[in-house]
Amino acid sequence: MYFPSKKDWWMTIIIWLCAGFFMIPPVFLPDFGVWMTPDFLDKQWIKIMVLFPIGLVLIWIWSKTGYRIEGNSLIIRSGPFKKEILMDEIYRIRETKNPFTAPALSMHKIEIYYGKYDFVSISPENKTAFISELKERNANIQTDTSIQSIR
Repeated sequence: MYFPSKKDWWMTIIIWLCAGFFMIPPVFLPDFGVWMTPDFLDKQWIKIMVLFPIGLVLIWIWSKTGYRIEGNSLIIRSGPFKKEILMDEIYRIRETKNPFTAPALSMHKIEIYYGKYDFVSISPENKTAFISELKERNANIQTDTSIQSIR
């Protein structure tokens, strides 16, 4: 079962502005001499080869961040990055608004604790269905009271 990431409007704006900054200037904008750059960066092809792929990866992350529950594993995808967690290793889920990086496009996240000391923050669009699916496959998962209220 696939669960896309919830996308906050401000995160969407930031990602698209950064992607545009990396992709458009090296291709279309002339050099106005405003910034001091090393001579080797004045070569247009170097700007395209370095900056354009960064912009493409940002768009890839924005469009392909999601979470799939297949068999006995949770597969987390964020653009080119992939992480797989076995259901049996998950022991706790809690709600968080942690602003630090995670394979999530929203501040409204859930933290999944697995293994001995590992955790990952994700932001499924439909938290209720996501948590229900996880608990259906692993009844031993503990949830905090804030999460139990959305179930």
